Amino acid sequence: MSAARRDRYATAASGTARKRETEKPPRTDPIRVTLDLSPGQHRALKRWCNQAAADHDLPTVALARVLRLLGEELVKDDDLADTIAKRLKEMAIEDAM
Repeated sequence: MSAARRDRYATAASGTARKRETEKPPRTDPIRVTLDLSPGQHRALKRWCNQAAADHDLPTVALARVLRLLGEELVKDDDLADTIAKRLKEMAIEDAM
C-alpha cells in the first residue's frame, strides 16, 4: 500500500477517532484476534520461534509476540506492506480460479 493511501486512511481514521473520543473514552483493553493456521504453517512458525530462542540465547520466543511484532513492522515498512499486498493479490487470483 502506498504511503499516500495509508495517509488517507490515517486521516479518515483520526477523524473518526476524534468523534468517538467525544462520545466515550478510547478503548485501552487488548483486542483478541484469532488466526487459523494449517498444521504445517504452525509447525514451521514454532520451529522458527524455537530456533530464534536458541540463536539469541533466550529462554523462549512466543509465537504471539512474533506475530505482534510482524504486525507492527507491516504497518510501518512500505516495502513489506507492498510485498504483502502483492501476495494478497496473487492469492485472490488463485482463489478465483
